[in-house]
Amino acid sequence: MVEVQYLGHSFFKVIDGSSSILIDPVFESSKTNLKKKAKFKSKISDFKKVSLILITNETPEHFDASAVEEIAKKNNSIVVGHESILQKLDLPRNQKANILSNSELNLKGVKIKSKTAHFPRSFYPLAYLIEINGKKIYHAGVTTLLDNFNQIKADVALLPINSKTMDVIDAVRATKLMKPDFVIPMQYDIFEEKKVDTPDFKRRIEKSVLKTKPVLLNAGQTFKL
Repeated sequence: MVEVQYLGHSFFKVIDGSSSILIDPVFESSKTNLKKKAKFKSKISDFKKVSLILITNETPEHFDASAVEEIAKKNNSIVVGHESILQKLDLPRNQKANILSNSELNLKGVKIKSKTAHFPRSFYPLAYLIEINGKKIYHAGVTTLLDNFNQIKADVALLPINSKTMDVIDAVRATKLMKPDFVIPMQYDIFEEKKVDTPDFKRRIEKSVLKTKPVLLNAGQTFKL
């Protein structure tokens, strides 16, 4: 069984047995330029047996170099990201895995496919399609609506729904293109100035012809696949 835990904004933990994967880990102690309307509840010390850490982009709301280093050193984790991000980390070379857009890595029993993301604030934004224990999880990173979403086949899609990238309507459109079994919205609860209508997203998916089931998670909650 694979579990997907939402930890706020773009931060997820994917759990398979005794090991876990972190995506965009950011904490209350992380330094960002944006004002928070809510707090990150998890702490760096909470994370053990972390096999992989995936970074979608270098903006401080998604990448905390010191936190990533601390977790990686404690757990002997491999950090996956573009070279422009990896070079900012004080880690041994064997704990860094450079990945380019639309390429693939197999690390610690996990297949990682990088996907295109469009985010002008980032030098080289990425999305990830993770295949673990027979389940496929797509993390869109920070991106606008893309035409090639119809090429992504996932059991669960993690999609931004804030107005800075994809709003609720665009996230519904993305879901219609991908047709995942489940969709979980993200990036709406920590830094957004205006409240995002997550129930509206859920209603729109449920009223559509899609068989996709929307799942709304509060920070700390877990969804089992």
